[in-house]
Amino acid sequence: MAAQEFHFRHFLATIGTSNLAMGLHTVLYPWLVVGVLELSPSRLGLAQLAVLLPNLLFILPGGVISDRRHRGSWLSLLYLLYSLPIAILIGAALSGELTFSLLLMFGMVFGSISAFVQPARESLLGYASQDLMHQAVAKVVMVQFIAQGIGFVIAGQLETIGLTALLIVQMLMFALSSILIKRSHPQRVIETDIADPQVEKVEPKRETLQELRAGFALFLTDKALLHLLLIVTATGFLAFGVYLVGMPLLAREAYQGGAGLYAILQVTFTMGIVLANFVVSRQKHAFKRPGRLMIISFLGRGGLLAAVALMPNFWILFPVIFAWGAFSGMSMTLGRTILHNQVPHSHRSRAASVYQLCLFAGAPLGAWACGVAIEQVGLAQTFTAIAGLTLVVSVIATMSPLWALKATNN
Repeated sequence: MAAQEFHFRHFLATIGTSNLAMGLHTVLYPWLVVGVLELSPSRLGLAQLAVLLPNLLFILPGGVISDRRHRGSWLSLLYLLYSLPIAILIGAALSGELTFSLLLMFGMVFGSISAFVQPARESLLGYASQDLMHQAVAKVVMVQFIAQGIGFVIAGQLETIGLTALLIVQMLMFALSSILIKRSHPQRVIETDIADPQVEKVEPKRETLQELRAGFALFLTDKALLHLLLIVTATGFLAFGVYLVGMPLLAREAYQGGAGLYAILQVTFTMGIVLANFVVSRQKHAFKRPGRLMIISFLGRGGLLAAVALMPNFWILFPVIFAWGAFSGMSMTLGRTILHNQVPHSHRSRAASVYQLCLFAGAPLGAWACGVAIEQVGLAQTFTAIAGLTLVVSVIATMSPLWALKATNN
């Protein structure tokens, strides 16, 4: 079988364009709920649940399907499919019929497509050099969040530019992503038939359930990887939940701001992620104890959430949000580096889907719980409670095999 062709620069360009579109989504979608429709925190939690819940249903089969298909062509199609829910939202905006029910439907369709995109896109990183995997992951995360930051800034101009124009930009970015991802991983003839030299040889059909079990078995047989999944699940429930719901409500309720302030908070958080990954990308050698650093970064986020709970003035708030982003960026890179270096390439889509499942299994529940808690006990109290739980999980994690994990390469 011929070696798979992979162009990392085109892949990075795809990460940039697709995440600029995702940056628009990250600001616009929750702000349509709390800023335009002016609905309650629990409704915002429900809206974020609608986006994240499809991951629980589709991300595992999405990983299996990705391992069976040519990833460049498959991702190209998926990026084009994002146009469908965006077109529905444009129609609603133009007709003045934007409702919470429509936003829920949009979120479910958008989230379903993302559930198939994530494992396929993540598995393409496996074609990067294993010795420099930490640098490749760091570069991807840097481009991802720089692009998202640009998307945040553009989305912050909602009142000036208008919803329809922003949605059209988002649609165009996904279309460009469809073109670029195909160039990053072009389809090649692997083995030809005499009658038709352009047709790839069909591989034997494989059992989906067997392949799913094989993906889970990778984690069940490696205790460090299993504990990686546990801390990723905690990240989804605690950190991701408060980020999705707490951040827009922080802008609206604690500081009486609009979409512009929310976008600035997002950009500040993103700058922290980018700086952390710039530092990682300059590292010539892999981290010797990546699991330990990941747990420490999780611990740091707990302390920073406690600081946010005090509702400090802007001079303190923005540096705290920046540091929160830096710890989050470090954790993202370390988790994905551990995954790629510990798992065989043939199983990476499935392993990535299990990894993402654990992240997004916690996130929808965390988002919903955060929204309900804010509505019942208040914003500051909810941030304080989540900070406390984060610190408890961090202390427990220091006794896990992940704490002692040493860097290894396949």
